[in-house]
Amino acid sequence: MKRNKKEHEIDLKSWLFKFRSKWYLFLAFTLVALAVGYVYVKKSPSVYSFKATLLLGDQQTGSKKAQELLEVLQVQSKGIKVEDEIGLLQSDEMVKQALQKLDFTVAYYKVTDHWLNNISDLVVEEQYESAPYTVKLDSGSYQLVDLPLVVRVLNDKQYELTAKGEHVARYNLGNQTVVESLPEVNFTKVLEFGKPYRDKYMNFTLERSDAGDMAPGKKYYFVINSLQSLVNQYKSSLQVAPIERESRMLWVTSKGSIPEKQINFLNTLMAEYVANDLEEKNRNGRKTLEFIDSQLATLSDSLNQSQQALSSFRSNKRISDVGMQSNLNFQKLSLLESEKARLKTDRSYFATILDQVQNGNGIAQSVSPSVAGIQNPILSTLFLELSQLNQEKAGIQVNATENNPKLVKLESEINSTRKAIEANLKNLIRSADISIADADERISKLESDIAQMPENERRLADLQSQSAFIDKKYEFLLEKRAEAAISLATNTTDKKIIDHASMAGNAPVNVKPKMIYMLALLIGLAIPAGLVILMSNVDNTIQGKDDLSSITNIPFLGVVAHGNKSDKLAVLHNPRSAIAESFRSLRINLQYLMGNQSFQVIGITSSISGEGKTFCSVNLSTELAMSGKRVALIESDMRKPTFSKYFNVADVYGLSSYLSQPELSLDEVIQHTEVENLDLISCGPIPESAVQLLEQPKMHALIEQLKERYDYVVIDTPPVGYVSEYFILMQHMDVKLYVVKHKYTERNLLNQINELYADKKMKNIYMVINDLNYNKTYEYGYKKKGSYYYA
Repeated sequence: MKRNKKEHEIDLKSWLFKFRSKWYLFLAFTLVALAVGYVYVKKSPSVYSFKATLLLGDQQTGSKKAQELLEVLQVQSKGIKVEDEIGLLQSDEMVKQALQKLDFTVAYYKVTDHWLNNISDLVVEEQYESAPYTVKLDSGSYQLVDLPLVVRVLNDKQYELTAKGEHVARYNLGNQTVVESLPEVNFTKVLEFGKPYRDKYMNFTLERSDAGDMAPGKKYYFVINSLQSLVNQYKSSLQVAPIERESRMLWVTSKGSIPEKQINFLNTLMAEYVANDLEEKNRNGRKTLEFIDSQLATLSDSLNQSQQALSSFRSNKRISDVGMQSNLNFQKLSLLESEKARLKTDRSYFATILDQVQNGNGIAQSVSPSVAGIQNPILSTLFLELSQLNQEKAGIQVNATENNPKLVKLESEINSTRKAIEANLKNLIRSADISIADADERISKLESDIAQMPENERRLADLQSQSAFIDKKYEFLLEKRAEAAISLATNTTDKKIIDHASMAGNAPVNVKPKMIYMLALLIGLAIPAGLVILMSNVDNTIQGKDDLSSITNIPFLGVVAHGNKSDKLAVLHNPRSAIAESFRSLRINLQYLMGNQSFQVIGITSSISGEGKTFCSVNLSTELAMSGKRVALIESDMRKPTFSKYFNVADVYGLSSYLSQPELSLDEVIQHTEVENLDLISCGPIPESAVQLLEQPKMHALIEQLKERYDYVVIDTPPVGYVSEYFILMQHMDVKLYVVKHKYTERNLLNQINELYADKKMKNIYMVINDLNYNKTYEYGYKKKGSYYYA
């Protein structure tokens, strides 16, 4: 089979011709696509983009005092993680807090007066503060949420309310929970403006407002949104991202059709985020103050009692001073008591923190040991690391499951850090116990020395020591409380709103009419183009000369034009027709190709029945006869004779009779036709075995006799694809014409003839395309312009 070198190249002109022939498909699909695009543009609400800017600080705490303490202790600061803050800002809880501060529960919509709404409610416009009515909900009653409630104005006092939907939630607005799910809701009621509507499903009042005119016949609808649906709606359009890589400046963007609602949402969201951050830090400071206040309350009573006892003793015993030695001993004892008191305070503080850490009440995330004055760098660092891990865990938990690998890893790190804190606190408690025991031992020795002093002096020194000890401890706690109060008072958030929300540009970001129409136009052209390409690739029939030359090396002779096939003898009856001109061209081409070769016998065949081989045989014979040549036409297809459709012939005698009856002469089987110079030999009676008759030597003798009497002998042979008679007759032919029909003959039917030609078993064979419509092929499209040459 022939493989054209350019078979993989795209013939643009050919494809353009195919597309042009199906222009009505392109027109229809383009109009439909543009109509759909128009409806889409009108139906889709304009969505705008909004943006704001937020700055994150370096530390989790805004207290400068705490930062100074971290610097003194040389604790390494890890700072905040931008990813965690982004997760927190986009979390459901943060969006929910912002929406609870806004009045977005009821959404109002208006069905505009556009002509598309005569078909259906396609063009709908959302209203915010411009709605001509307001819906006042009873928050203590149940409501139907996320269901469009259609309002049609009847007159100045009445309106029609229609609700229709499936799987509708009955909702408790008070605690924001779904009470039940209704399988179906479908009702229409006539209500009055300003009067409450109550039933088992809903409780609201619809009142007219001065924002617009509610003319009779106007249609509106409103939706009571559940909090979760609002969260999902606004969270889906919320985007938070750093301005640059590793930057602490964040872009906070969203999209929506109502600018006022989106701007209010973004500003409220950022305000809630900053307020939550400050509240969290203030909560940590308040916990520290509460701890110190509880210690001061206990010491206040002890201080009053010790001072009163000392004053009473001095008054009763009339003692004002003691000796130098006693003073020295008592000073030492006082110092030891102070040191012991400090150690006990430290141990009590460590024990308190250890108990709270072990009980898991959150103190590990909120109190740093440095706040109370116990400056332990290792402990402070561990608490800071634990706080960082807990915040990172909170940021990941927003969108992660319990089995998230990163979350599991963080949980392990948190447990390890907590265990390290517990071990460090236990070591500090043991160290404090050892120091207290040592102080007790030294105090016992001093007390033994003092015991040798006079009883009054000893008693006085004891009261003075006790009073001094309590006083110093009280002053110490007062100092620490002042520091904690200053820290709380100066506490600030490190989150800052840089730019409040505003619209990013003036044009919508979703509906761009020019782009939509261009896309619709491309789709309207692409679909029919794809259909044409698909039909062309699926069609396995021969489409024209180039298609034929791509599948066979057999030379091409010419084409027979499409025309009125009811006129079987078109060459004779309409010599100026396109069909007559086609056979005239075939005759001339055949004579030119054969050149000086002597050819008289022309065999015409095809692959299968219905391709027009008999039509071509008859009309080519007629054309040869009309050119002045004597022509004999033989109908050799004894299985399916068709000459009777072309000529008024008698089938009493024919080819089968001549070959099977020796007594018949040639003149008895030759019949004259209405065409001058054209005689024919019909098939005759259908024999039992046409092959055996055609194999007889008498067939060869018949051809030789006809060659002597006529200039040309044309044999209409059976199709190659059905029977084998053609291969018997082929030996008598000087030239062979193989007919294929335009858009009828399948390509694979030429495999057999291609093999014969490739094996050089068949010579002087030419291809003819029959019934070619010039209007349906690019190769001969130019010929339709010459139609005025034909009658």
